Amino acid sequence: MFWKKRRPHTDMLIHETPDKRDTFRYTFALPRPPVIQFLNTTVELIDISAGGVSFKNHGFNPGDRDRITLHLGDEEIRFKYKLCIVIVIVSIDAHKICHCLFEAPDVDQTEAIHRFLLLKQKKDIRESLHPR
Repeated sequence: MFWKKRRPHTDMLIHETPDKRDTFRYTFALPRPPVIQFLNTTVELIDISAGGVSFKNHGFNPGDRDRITLHLGDEEIRFKYKLCIVIVIVSIDAHKICHCLFEAPDVDQTEAIHRFLLLKQKKDIRESLHPR
């Protein structure tokens, strides 16, 4: 006879925010955010989502695109992935932040980004519940 295995009880953590985009974005911590080369210029990433990245404008224009290499990783969460993908600037806001989309990511790239975001968010929640 087969018995159903009981699932452990977990509390649901809900993050309420008026800006729903925050729910799906991971903002990199200072002082060492990831750095990429975009159109031969070194830029520090502000945040990442499954759809793209953002960074400060250094004279770029909407529609500019380039192939970037981004090393997603964190020793504490035991995750490493080298993302090589084309990004395109879709808008530049009033604060001179470039908002970029990943152009035609494949399934493996999308899954790796989602995994990275999930692991980083879980790590941040764990640290907020149990500060060192």
